[in-house]
Amino acid sequence: MEDCRILCVDDDISMLNTIEDILINAGYTVSLAKSGKQAIDLIKKGIEYRLVLLDVDMPEMDGYETFKCIRELKESEELPIIFLTGMDTPDYEVKGWEYGAADYITKPFIKSVFLARIKNRISIPTASPQYDKKALEHMKNTLSDLELTVSKLIADGLGNNEIAKRTNYSYGYIKQVVSIILEKMAMKKRIDIRSYLKEGKFE
Repeated sequence: MEDCRILCVDDDISMLNTIEDILINAGYTVSLAKSGKQAIDLIKKGIEYRLVLLDVDMPEMDGYETFKCIRELKESEELPIIFLTGMDTPDYEVKGWEYGAADYITKPFIKSVFLARIKNRISIPTASPQYDKKALEHMKNTLSDLELTVSKLIADGLGNNEIAKRTNYSYGYIKQVVSIILEKMAMKKRIDIRSYLKEGKFE
């Protein structure tokens, strides 16, 4: 799961290290953030995450505020976010669902159940992809069939390794294809492909 990267956000360093060990041993790639601000900065850098594990009770910017800020970023509007917290009363869980969380896991958790719920959220297919019609038409006229397919998969949040598996090409070849797409479309970053196909624009 080289390109299946999960962002873990918690002000408790011990908990972060525990989660990191569990996820890495399960084959995931992991990024750690000790605050909501740090998490938002990582997402803004264009790192592609498949899931965010977000603590609720954090100083300065709590999990709910962090959730809102993440959702306001173009690159993470559809990114699944799971609240992972020691707050196990029904009111907190209901609030998590009301915010639109993908799941709500309470600490302490059972390792096997924790991993099963994460795998479930990552594996659940998203709703039918919605692409900007003009952008899609332009790409159809500019790119080859493979390049268009790869562009769609990038827009849907897949990393190169997953795209290689989906298309039955090597990881190295897919990297070359991505470079060709960026050159043909006069784009600089992968996130430009997503912004263009999803919203018809890129910076």
